Amino acid sequence: MASILSSLPGIPFGNSERTRECRNSDDMVDFYRREFGRAPLLVLTNREPIVWEGAGTLSCPPGGVSSTIHRLLGQVGGEWIALRDSAGPDLLRVPPPRESPESPGYLLHRLSVPRELRDAHYAGFSNGVLWPFFHADPERIDASPDTFSAYVQVNRRMAGKVVESLTTLSPGAVWIHDYQLALVAREIRRMAGDHLPPLAFFWHIPWVDIPTSEGLPWLSELVDGLLCHDRIGFQTEGYRERFLETVRLIHGSRASWDGERLSVLTEGGLRTLSLGVYPVSIDPSHFDRLSRDPEGIRGAREILREAGLLDSGEEIAPYLISVERMDYSKGFLERVEILEEFFTRYPERIGALSLLQVAPPSRQSVEAYRRYAGQVERAVNRLNARFGRPDWTPVRTIARSISQEVLAPLYRSSAGALITATKDGMNLVAKEFLACQRGRDGVLFLSRHTGAAQTMEGLTMIDPFDAPLSARLIHQGLSLDPEIRRRKNDRAVSAIERNNVCRWMADNLRALGSISVSAGR
Repeated sequence: MASILSSLPGIPFGNSERTRECRNSDDMVDFYRREFGRAPLLVLTNREPIVWEGAGTLSCPPGGVSSTIHRLLGQVGGEWIALRDSAGPDLLRVPPPRESPESPGYLLHRLSVPRELRDAHYAGFSNGVLWPFFHADPERIDASPDTFSAYVQVNRRMAGKVVESLTTLSPGAVWIHDYQLALVAREIRRMAGDHLPPLAFFWHIPWVDIPTSEGLPWLSELVDGLLCHDRIGFQTEGYRERFLETVRLIHGSRASWDGERLSVLTEGGLRTLSLGVYPVSIDPSHFDRLSRDPEGIRGAREILREAGLLDSGEEIAPYLISVERMDYSKGFLERVEILEEFFTRYPERIGALSLLQVAPPSRQSVEAYRRYAGQVERAVNRLNARFGRPDWTPVRTIARSISQEVLAPLYRSSAGALITATKDGMNLVAKEFLACQRGRDGVLFLSRHTGAAQTMEGLTMIDPFDAPLSARLIHQGLSLDPEIRRRKNDRAVSAIERNNVCRWMADNLRALGSISVSAGR
């Protein structure tokens, strides 16, 4: 593998002087104008960035990567294409952000596909095959012969919508997101050739070690589809390295990597593209503000009262917090095992520390998720029955989504966050928690199997596959001097501020405007 991996780790992420100054959305707009002038941006995602609520009313989720891209697009203009997942017209005019009403806003194209086809694409192949495969859980793969065909068809329909947009829109770049849309660029090139604006892609989830392609008839097609982009972004160096190893597995000596650009001689010709490492991030100042907002604090206290963590005297009982949708990759069962070890080894913690587990249902149309949710519920009930007391419950579960306005003060008032993901592309909850801990001494207990653990330093790393070790690390972390904990949190927040979501966006788009529009690039 020397021919393709000899220059690793290659260019370190976030090293550009031109993106270092992107501290907020205004800086990001200035950066975009320097890169692309007045050219608009075209964005593709599986899920819509906004929700149509009728009578022309649109709601946008606060914070998060999607909302940050939404703000940028509203300020620079362009179009967004996504699969429809709510009511309303197919085409929506999304107004600019309130802070810049003179900006152009953007058009949202909501692509409708037949329910059966969409289910086969999303629940079938995307989340029945790709999700468990790239989260190192092959036993959960639920392959069906027709789901990959549906995946191709939906990607082709998305590509057709892009080509249609390109007849009237001349974007500075086309930015495609995540594993559900890995073949869109291939289909665009088949429909429109290579005389296109730069095609960028961000792979949000892990890329795992793939020792063989046998029994994976779709893998070569997926990889070759990704090679049709001009740039692919990954969360970590490790994910990029494993992608390169997969390319070498499929294409052998026809692939070469110089530390920045990958060249592959495929049946369709020579493909040359850049591979970047850009750990996705958040806007820490946004979460810090939310954590101190009086209205959000009132909402958080209602949640704590509901969970039995706020007594009649309005005193908050000590608690750890976990915030994950109900997904097997988030390590819910491993979390229960860790807590069993924790309360067994440290009985003084019984009655003195609870876990507030925010766990909204996820992908309930997928049988593997429904079975897993049942397993988790039974495991939590056993834990609570074993260690619980009449006036105290070890694990309190909130099985619904909670807004970021309420989550932020819940993060801030907690004794710590417990993140037990067994495989996670990044895990933004870790960064959200830290952003809400400025000046506070709550401890982040972070699974080492997350992208956040691979791209951040000075944190308490636990291992969900080693319950005794994790229990000991949690006990030690909570026993650490509060001033030391505060200093660690403030250092972590400073690092997140330097590498926030605006800089992540700039790093992804940097230098794309200089890519020449020519066949076979």
